[in-house]
Amino acid sequence: MNNKQSDNPIVATKLILSICFGYGLLMLCRTVVGVAGPAMLADPTLNIDTATFGAILGWGTAGNLMGKVTTGALADKIGGSKIFISAIFFAAIATFIFGTLSTNSAFFVLYFLTVFAKAAGWPSIANIIRASFSENRHGRIWGFIATSSRISSVATTLLASSLLLIFSWRGMFFSAGILTLLIAAVLIKTLKEPKKDLYDSVQPADADNPTSLDDEVSAPHPLKTLKTREAIGHFIRSPRFWLISLGVSALAVLFEFQVFLPIYLSETYDLAPAYAGIASSTFSLGCLVAVFSGGFIYDKLTKKSLIYALGLSLTLAVASLLLLRVLGDQGSTGTLELTLTVLLIFLFGFAISPAYYIPMSVFSISFGGRHCGLLVGLIDAIAYFGAMSFDFIGGAVANKEGGWQDFILILIVTSVLATIIMTTFLYLDYRHSRQSNA
Repeated sequence: MNNKQSDNPIVATKLILSICFGYGLLMLCRTVVGVAGPAMLADPTLNIDTATFGAILGWGTAGNLMGKVTTGALADKIGGSKIFISAIFFAAIATFIFGTLSTNSAFFVLYFLTVFAKAAGWPSIANIIRASFSENRHGRIWGFIATSSRISSVATTLLASSLLLIFSWRGMFFSAGILTLLIAAVLIKTLKEPKKDLYDSVQPADADNPTSLDDEVSAPHPLKTLKTREAIGHFIRSPRFWLISLGVSALAVLFEFQVFLPIYLSETYDLAPAYAGIASSTFSLGCLVAVFSGGFIYDKLTKKSLIYALGLSLTLAVASLLLLRVLGDQGSTGTLELTLTVLLIFLFGFAISPAYYIPMSVFSISFGGRHCGLLVGLIDAIAYFGAMSFDFIGGAVANKEGGWQDFILILIVTSVLATIIMTTFLYLDYRHSRQSNA
């Protein structure tokens, strides 16, 4: 008999909603910095330019990298719920303190700590889902959770941008920190730790019918008896591990465009900081639309179909960036150009989200088993190393005269690489499934 928590619809719904709210709070603590960017650059009491702001983002991404390395293994040992709740409280306090700072070095340190805490989110959630839900529901559940992160990003961007019309950027950080603390206190009661680990087995997915999975536990997972060091050795010997890591790394670089968007729109179209933030929310809106539908579609497509579906989606991302650069070459900053730019930003977010969120999450649970938190942490650590490098380089490039066009060119090249690497991973994953079921 299946003992998953998902057998009880009420318990399952409460658990999923708690995860969604919790991860939304972590996203809130991270995204407020991007929204505040133009206002911080305009603050005469601060010594910040685009290159310095890129360095702040880079230190935050370094925190993400360090967090992924450490929190994944901790979540596997201590429990996903405990690490998840602790991370939310830590991020809330760091976000509040960030609003009191004035020196660049202090910004570097506090944003590092904020995103370090946020990094615990995905590995912790992977552990909670692994222990609580059957594998044939993972795609849909990850779709819901990814959707919640995008909803929080859209809502946070719009709310914070609206607050900038009335208050200073510091008030936005204070509000985000207090709100996160209050809701986190409620989540302590609603997000309960699963009583026992119920996903120490895995069922091979049919290559041509990935949803033909029975809820019953069948064969023991090959990593069930392995220790952490042995599991790492198993991961690094797999070509699929390196492909998904490099693919997600390229996609993480593309996602960093989101935190630069308010400054890009403000400087390119001379928008006020608040309106630049509102316009930049279309990226998150595109992500929201994509991941909301993507979780359901992922479970229904065959592994072979996924190669074409996600390959086409990433090709669309390349096309949107090319058109964005063409608009920049025209040198026009009128209403029509701004409207087209906002639409292309929406399309770009829509195109890259499914490939970024869902394949890695589902693969980590299936391939990693009881070590899925560790696997998620390793993949994300590699990914954020690439994103961290881009934050420093991208900020310096954009700070030059006409630098935004070169900035977008870097994104175009990265997008092409992401398309090639991810489609190769999907093909190998499909071939592995066929061999497993032969």
